[in-house]
Amino acid sequence: MLPLVLLGLAGLVVAMAVVGAMSRTNPKRAQRLSRMLLGVGACFVGAVMTLRGLAVLGTPIIGVGLVLLGLSARSPRAQAGAGGPQTPPRRSGTMTRREALEILGLEDGAGEADIREAYKSLMKKMHPDAGGSDALARQIQEARDTLLPKR
Repeated sequence: MLPLVLLGLAGLVVAMAVVGAMSRTNPKRAQRLSRMLLGVGACFVGAVMTLRGLAVLGTPIIGVGLVLLGLSARSPRAQAGAGGPQTPPRRSGTMTRREALEILGLEDGAGEADIREAYKSLMKKMHPDAGGSDALARQIQEARDTLLPKR
């Protein structure tokens, strides 16, 4: 009984150290590290269950671990490459006014204040630091630059 309690305490200390380290790192890196740790853990638990005669439960858990690690053929990361789904690059500087209004969700005749408000709202949701992508953020910025008068 005592060895299990000590093992549990050691696991808790390690978990707290990992959480502390991840709180001070870049969100994308923390997400990648979390996926890796969960994937390795799931594979380990699945392997132990399989070796103990619970292959019916262990095998699917190993599958989940492999998907989290991006090693499974069914994993979206394995199908689209390590960087995830890729957005085709846009031709920079060629956005029309109509496209810009559509991206920002505005009607024709929107004023400068409406454009700035729509830009700010979308960037809060689509900024790479908030879970969006660089490509989306660039499109939103290009739309704003297309609609606002040059100063």
